[in-house]
Amino acid sequence: VTGFYPAVRVSWTKNNEALKEDSLSQYRPNDDGTYNIFSSLPFTPQEGDIYSRTVNHVALDQPQTKTWEVDVDVPGVGPAVFCGVGLSLGLLGVAAGTFFLIK
Repeated sequence: VTGFYPAVRVSWTKNNEALKEDSLSQYRPNDDGTYNIFSSLPFTPQEGDIYSRTVNHVALDQPQTKTWEVDVDVPGVGPAVFCGVGLSLGLLGVAAGTFFLIK
């Protein structure tokens, strides 16, 4: 949160439920007389979760809210197929080597 005068409130929600484990830094002054503050929320994302950060200050007509939705990327089948083909060729090579060694 940047460019404000002191007495700002920052709150976090997860799936529209208020969270209390947020972290606020100290107020940092700017050259123009305004302040900055940093708020962070430690969390482990789960697919489908929705996080919101709301900033409330007396100078705002209404609180400002920013929302983040968690999208978990599902790995493709490419790496699994590549690993399976490599393992199969390796086992085939060991079997062929053993066959020729015995023969």
